[in-house]
Amino acid sequence: MTNDEAQPRRSAFALVRGLISGMVALAKLELQHGRQEIGAMLATVRGGVILIGIAVALVFAAVISLTMTLVLGLAALVGWPGWVMALLVTLLLLAIAGLLTWRGIRRIKIGPPEETIASVREEVAWAKRLMRRG
Repeated sequence: MTNDEAQPRRSAFALVRGLISGMVALAKLELQHGRQEIGAMLATVRGGVILIGIAVALVFAAVISLTMTLVLGLAALVGWPGWVMALLVTLLLLAIAGLLTWRGIRRIKIGPPEETIASVREEVAWAKRLMRRG
């Protein structure tokens, strides 16, 4: 028996179905590989992220200290009680934060992932054309 006689011929539909199932399996393997790669990267990055977090906390403490210096300096300069100046500086900071938040919210545009949707539609159309040929 030759190789052709040993294997029964498969229909075109079965070949297409096998091709699609192979593509799905390949996509699943690629996704799994991507997850493993990201996990490995995150494990090596963890130490750096911790150090950056500590640095951010120290900068936050420095900003608080600078704000207190501003409050006490303005209170001494103007001659008002410290609590009044602290209240004014707090209100000013809250107003600036509110303005920045409002402008940031106006810039955020969340919608469907157009490129991904277009790509999936192209792949579905390709698969349909492939199925019609078979």
